[in-house]
Amino acid sequence: MVAKAGSGRRIKNPIRNAVVIGAGLMGHGIAQVFALGGCKVVLQDVDQGILANALEKIRANLQVLGDARWVSRAAAERALARISTTTDLEEAAARADFVTEAVSEDLELKRRIFERLDAATPEHAILASNTSTLKITDIGGHLRKSDRVVTTHWFNPPYLVPVVEVVRGEKTSAETVGLTSEFLKRMGKEPVRVLKEVPGFLINRIQTAMFREVLSLLEMGVAEPAEIDRAVMGSF
Repeated sequence: MVAKAGSGRRIKNPIRNAVVIGAGLMGHGIAQVFALGGCKVVLQDVDQGILANALEKIRANLQVLGDARWVSRAAAERALARISTTTDLEEAAARADFVTEAVSEDLELKRRIFERLDAATPEHAILASNTSTLKITDIGGHLRKSDRVVTTHWFNPPYLVPVVEVVRGEKTSAETVGLTSEFLKRMGKEPVRVLKEVPGFLINRIQTAMFREVLSLLEMGVAEPAEIDRAVMGSF
């Protein structure tokens, strides 16, 4: 099955080959989700030691999930077998259907990575950023494949928190948003579509507003911290 993008190019669906750029706090967990979901995954980082550590973290995570009987031992082994690593970004991107960039929140770094991905990925590939604060329009709106760039904002730990925000940029096509959402559902996640790029998107803004109110209640002496915590945990 294929879907036609707004530019006239055709986007493959279903997505089978996933790439994660950045094997740190979020990247290794996202790679784990894709591998458990049945994708072949290439995990890329600039340092071989970081990649080795990421694989160890994935093994440990899968062990915990197995002990909790959330994932069978066989499924965990199959997931591990689907993950390969490399320090070569162009090699990782060469056969990608879907790329998730999960490096630090540095606009210029992300722009450089997306420019390389724009050149190295197949025509149909979707390029996603896990940014939580930056606009995908600023990261990839200038690219040749600007219709296929999108924000996918995951939450930590990505293999446990179900929601992923899917944020459309100024040039992101509806097909890209749709295919990204379908892919995330297939990976067992709950995509939430965000139609407009605003700082913090949805969830971070809601959390920040709640936190401000908690501080205000404390300053006014309305309740003790433990009571506010109990009220939130026992209701929301």
